[in-house]
Amino acid sequence: MHSRPKVAFTLTATALSAAIALSACGGGSDGLTPAPAPASAPAPAPAPAPAPPPDPLAKAPDAVRMTWFGITNWHYQIGDLGVMLDGEVSFPGRNPDPTMVGKAYAALQKHGTVDVLLVGHVHPDHSVSMPEWGKQTGKHIYAPKPVCDAAVAYGLPTDQCTAINGGETFQLNDFVTMRVVRWVHSVSCGVFDQGTDNANGGGPSTYGFLFTVQTKDKSKQLTWFVHDSGAGGAELVTNRIAGGVDYGAPLSNLAKAMKDAKLDSFELWVPGPESRTVGQARVIVPAFSPKYFIPHHIDERPSSTGPFNLLTGPQYLYDKADFPKLTAFLAANNIPEFIPVGYMDAWTYDTSGVNAIDNADTKALLGLPASGPGPMALGPNPRVGTGTLECTED
Repeated sequence: MHSRPKVAFTLTATALSAAIALSACGGGSDGLTPAPAPASAPAPAPAPAPAPPPDPLAKAPDAVRMTWFGITNWHYQIGDLGVMLDGEVSFPGRNPDPTMVGKAYAALQKHGTVDVLLVGHVHPDHSVSMPEWGKQTGKHIYAPKPVCDAAVAYGLPTDQCTAINGGETFQLNDFVTMRVVRWVHSVSCGVFDQGTDNANGGGPSTYGFLFTVQTKDKSKQLTWFVHDSGAGGAELVTNRIAGGVDYGAPLSNLAKAMKDAKLDSFELWVPGPESRTVGQARVIVPAFSPKYFIPHHIDERPSSTGPFNLLTGPQYLYDKADFPKLTAFLAANNIPEFIPVGYMDAWTYDTSGVNAIDNADTKALLGLPASGPGPMALGPNPRVGTGTLECTED
């Protein structure tokens, strides 16, 4: 009997095992499909795009609301910042009138706030009321040193008032910058004013304020220069020297402020007083090219109908006929005039220009008419014929 080769048996068994295994897995040539591969994991979601940085000019103002309420009293609402110049409502008088300040303050709050207080020079028609404004508002004052001294004597904290000397720059908020310009007080015909607090025969130290306001448009600013007094002619180009200190000439002081602000021109010029303004215009206009003109310093002197009274309106008006030289000069240079008529007259100033706006609701709080000068009878400008408006040499 012959035995079978073990190798052949082993091969046959191996082949059989492989066939069984292949059939079980669905493989081979029997037409069965292979099992699907395991599903792959989903792709991760893309990371969210980073948020854009906040716009630094989102809260920048687009316009200034400007309100005049007699003499050289101005309120500027610049976005959420309210700036007031002089605010003299106690004139004529030597002491603040809390009731009248309160009435004016309430009226200004109809369309704004009072956050910064300014005084251009020390005189009863500009500076007497300021300590009471500081008391009622609690806001900071920028003014000549005698005003700060008076405020402290009135009971205000010493640090509530900053004494100005000219040349200072104050960043009032993220968008509003104010530069202080040492100027010069007004003079009559034939008079030269040193403007050094009565040293060397001069009048009080006088200051103007150059404002620059950044708008939402990065390339556009609102710019204006306001001063509550100022002579023309030689006074503007003569250095002021007092106590051995050279305070510069008004025109060069303004030029320095302009350079610091990186400006070649400012758009709006608000000069004062109304006296001898043509002399100022002949220097200011060619040097700094203002586009718009608002005269002020009206009603500070009693006329034939009465003294200044915030509740009765102007006793005389600014009349172009009283300023023939100035009127002709501005017209020749295509500079429009925006002339105050009634207390609480208001304008907007934006990148498109200056426009009058209705302010009847504010006027109503003071018993003033919606338009026009007011209930007081109008008289002539008491400066006409006194040698203070325009002179032969102007």
